[in-house]
Amino acid sequence: MLNLSLIRHAKSDWENFDGDDMSRSISVTGIRKTEKISNFLREKEMTFDEIFCSPSRRTKETLKILIKNISNDPSIYYLDNLYHSSGIDIFDTVMLNAKKKKVLIVSHEPLLSCSIENFFSGYDNQHYLRAIEEYATSALFDVSFKCDEWHEIEKSKAIINFFVKPKDL
Repeated sequence: MLNLSLIRHAKSDWENFDGDDMSRSISVTGIRKTEKISNFLREKEMTFDEIFCSPSRRTKETLKILIKNISNDPSIYYLDNLYHSSGIDIFDTVMLNAKKKKVLIVSHEPLLSCSIENFFSGYDNQHYLRAIEEYATSALFDVSFKCDEWHEIEKSKAIINFFVKPKDL
């Protein structure tokens, strides 16, 4: 069984925005909300073997908060195609890059919700519907696949476990 978790970066700090989207940091509110999700990961005893993160400052800062409550030591990779303007689907990225069973992706909107909507098109699940309706900052989507290799993933092998926003906690 494979597991994929997708998190959107923390809320950005727009007050100090200098026009460079890649170097935008996260806000105090973003830190607080991401800490809620990080505590949720700890409570669920979730671990990851690999983490793929967008190279933007706000995704790296989000990951730094999350990693505090992850009990193991996953491999971390920064991938340009996880930046929101890449045009490469999240699921394609995982199929091409993931080698281990439990993967976390730290990325952006609209890449996250569009990837979920395209992959699970027509799926009847409350978590799926909430994720494509509004993928809030720091929100976490989790799905398992009944297969052993990432190139085998498909909608029919998926079990959507949850979609949680910080305000849900």
